[in-house]
Amino acid sequence: MAWLQIGPRRFGPLQAILFDKDGTLANSEAFLMALAEARLATTLQQVPAGLRPQLTGLLQRAYGLSTDQGTPGLDPGGATAVASAGHNLISTATCLAQVGLSWSEALATAQTVHGQPWDNHLSRAELTPPLSGVRQLLDRVQDLDLPCGIISGDCRQGIEDFLRHWGLFGAITAFRGSDQAPAKPAAQAALHLCRDLGVDPRHCLLCGDSGQDLAMARAAGVGVVVGYTGGWRNLPQLHGFDALVADWGAVTLMAST
Repeated sequence: MAWLQIGPRRFGPLQAILFDKDGTLANSEAFLMALAEARLATTLQQVPAGLRPQLTGLLQRAYGLSTDQGTPGLDPGGATAVASAGHNLISTATCLAQVGLSWSEALATAQTVHGQPWDNHLSRAELTPPLSGVRQLLDRVQDLDLPCGIISGDCRQGIEDFLRHWGLFGAITAFRGSDQAPAKPAAQAALHLCRDLGVDPRHCLLCGDSGQDLAMARAAGVGVVVGYTGGWRNLPQLHGFDALVADWGAVTLMAST
């Protein structure tokens, strides 16, 4: 077991730490913005020109793309940043249905858009490096032999590709993706990860960058809930946390005595 210190506050003793991936461990914003913009452009090509102005606004709001030229960035609470691949596909289909396509047409078009090569998992791994301080934190996790898990809106293959590409597999004991039921943000997903790690959720810490991460942790009875804000240009608006972290370099892990 270990203690984790954030500023003057110390939490523990901890049996395990659970992390979200994108925006918490992985620097994903640039990739996700490019992905959302590519999906937007491709979707617009699938519909008549007269529908494109209305569809543009709907897709920008659905994807979380900023329409304010002065503050570019991706909404950290939007679908592209938070939702699973399946939910993002349904989001695209819903926007298409709102401009007049039948549901079957909208769904088929969304499937075409979301099946493009830029959705390849390996490309995502290469373009989403660990955030500053993550590698050092996970090295410390290994030094302390502390169980560590990932619970993500990405699928298991996407998580595995990220860990393998960046040489982080050794620090991660178990992980759960969006293609496993129950999936995040269900509380049962966090409970299943704790079971896989062999730990009591009451003696764990979960860190994530979205409201659904923190709500999931609370509902699962996780003992310490930490919000992470350092992965986005536009700060996530978080509530219900025990502590906030903006820089992994400010976090200290120490052995229980």
